[in-house]
Amino acid sequence: MKSHISATIDRRLLEDLARFGREEHRSRSQIIELALGEFLGKHLKSGDAVVTSDSRFDGAFSREETYAR
Repeated sequence: MKSHISATIDRRLLEDLARFGREEHRSRSQIIELALGEFLGKHLKSGDAVVTSDSRFDGAFSREETYAR
């Protein structure tokens, strides 16, 4: 669900926002939402992230052993 907010934004940013909106055929709110989502995605730690490592599996895997149980 979306919510209405009021924000004070630098005039130069608003001019850039308007220009970009015209180029991309998007509303100001769409661009702000996309930019904010990208910014927060980069700066917030996500509990849903998949943890990976540079390791690799050097063993053997047998489906027979797995399903024989």
